[in-house]
Amino acid sequence: MTPLAQRIQASLPMQASRWWLAVSGGLDSMCLLHLVKQMQQDPAISVPEIKVVHIHHGLQAEADAWLQLVAEQSQTYGFSSHCVKVQIDPQLQQQQGLEAAARAARYQVFEKLLEPGDTLLLAQHANDQAETLLLRLLRGAGVAGLGVMRERRSLGLGYLQRPLLSVSRDSLLAYAQEQQLQWLDDPSNDNEQFERNYLRRQVMPLLQQRWPSLLQRVKTTSQIMQATQTLLEQVAQEDYQLLNADEPHTEARLPVARLLDLTPERRYNLLRWWLQQLGELAPDYGTMLQIDKQVLTAAKDRQPCLRLAAGELRRAYGDLYWSGGGVTSNATGHSGSVSGTDEQSMIWPLATAQPAQVNLAGGVLRPVAGGLLLQPGDELRVTVRQGSERCRPEGRAHSQSLKKLLQEYKVPPWQRATLPLFWLNGELAMVADLWICQGFAAPTQGMGWGWSGETPERSPN
Repeated sequence: MTPLAQRIQASLPMQASRWWLAVSGGLDSMCLLHLVKQMQQDPAISVPEIKVVHIHHGLQAEADAWLQLVAEQSQTYGFSSHCVKVQIDPQLQQQQGLEAAARAARYQVFEKLLEPGDTLLLAQHANDQAETLLLRLLRGAGVAGLGVMRERRSLGLGYLQRPLLSVSRDSLLAYAQEQQLQWLDDPSNDNEQFERNYLRRQVMPLLQQRWPSLLQRVKTTSQIMQATQTLLEQVAQEDYQLLNADEPHTEARLPVARLLDLTPERRYNLLRWWLQQLGELAPDYGTMLQIDKQVLTAAKDRQPCLRLAAGELRRAYGDLYWSGGGVTSNATGHSGSVSGTDEQSMIWPLATAQPAQVNLAGGVLRPVAGGLLLQPGDELRVTVRQGSERCRPEGRAHSQSLKKLLQEYKVPPWQRATLPLFWLNGELAMVADLWICQGFAAPTQGMGWGWSGETPERSPN
C-alpha cells in the first residue's frame, strides 16, 4: 500500500460488516475509491465487504457522465455500485439554498441505505473542513455549527466516517496524478456566485498564504467546538428530562409552555439536540427565530407548520410535534400511518401456530396481553378514515363519533386521516394503538394482538 493508504487504513473500522463508499466521480471520492482498493489488495489485512453508492442529483448536464465513470471504475475494481436518483425539495431549496437541499436529499438516501454494522465512507478532506467552518462562521453559526464535520458519527442504523479529514486537497491532487486516476470536475465549481466557490477560489489562497497552518488551526478549533458541543448536549438532555418530569412525552413531541419557560439559549440548545435525535439537521439561529415566531408563539387558534430539512414542526394541544421521513407520531407515542391506497384485507390464519408478527402497511401486529382478539377464519380489514365512523372504546357506556374520540385523545389533526382502522368481520374493532372497541378485546390474562407503527425489519442487501 502507498503511505497515504496505510495512514487512512489505520483509522478505518476493519470490524465493520460492510463499507459503503459514497463516490461522486470527483477528485476526492475517486481517490478514496482507489485507496480502499489498495487496502483490499493487501494480503496482510482483511477489509469488510465493499459497495459503492452514487447519488444522481440531476442538477448538471454532466450528471450521466459522472454516473458512468463511477460505474465503470467500480466494476474495474470489482466493487458493486448502486446509483440512486434523487429530487431536490424545492421548498427546502428556497429556504436554505441548493447546497443544503442537495445535502438533505443525499443523507436521506444514506440513512435508509445503512444496515446494522455498516459504515459509510465520505471523501471530505481538510480543505472542505476549513471552508465549511468559515462559511458557517460568516452565517452566524453556533458551537454545533463550528464543530463542523466529525470524523465519525452514527447515521441511521450504521455509522458515517470521513477518513480524509486530515488530508489536504493538494495532497489528494498529487496522489491522483501520481496514480494516474480519472475524475471529472463539476463545472459549477467555477461559478463564484456560489459562496463556497468564492471562498475556495478567492479567499482561501490569501488566508493560507498569510497563515500556512490554517488547515491545522481549523482542525483544532473544530475539535474544541465538538468538545463544547458535547457539554451542551448533556445540558439539553437534563432539560429534556425536566420538561417531561411530570408527564412523560414521547421523543417526537415537547410541551410548548415549558419550552417557553426556558431562556432562549437553553430552549434553542434543547431544540437543536431534540431535532437531531429525530434525524433532523441542526437548525441555524435564523431557523430558531422562525420556530419561536411561527410555531411556538403563534395564535392559539392556529395550527402552525414549519418545514425543516428532513421533516416538519407543528403545534397542537399545547405540544410541539416533529414528523419526518413519511412517518408521523400519534398521540400515544408510537409511529406509523396508512395511506388511502394502502387498504388491506386478510383472513386470519387457520393454522394453530400463529405468526410472531404480521407485517402490514405502515407497521406490524404483535401478540400482546389483552389485545385485539382474533380467531382463525376472521376477516380482518385495515383502512383509514372515510368519515361518519362511530365506535365504542372498551369500558365506555356509549358509542361516539370517531372524530370526537380522536379530538378527546388529542390526536393532532394532520395525523387523523392516516391512522389505521382495524375492522373485524365488518365491524370497527380497533383504532391504531389508541383503543380497542367494546367486545373485541382478548381476556385480561389472555393474548391478543396490538398495533405498532414500527417499520418492519429490513432484509440485508
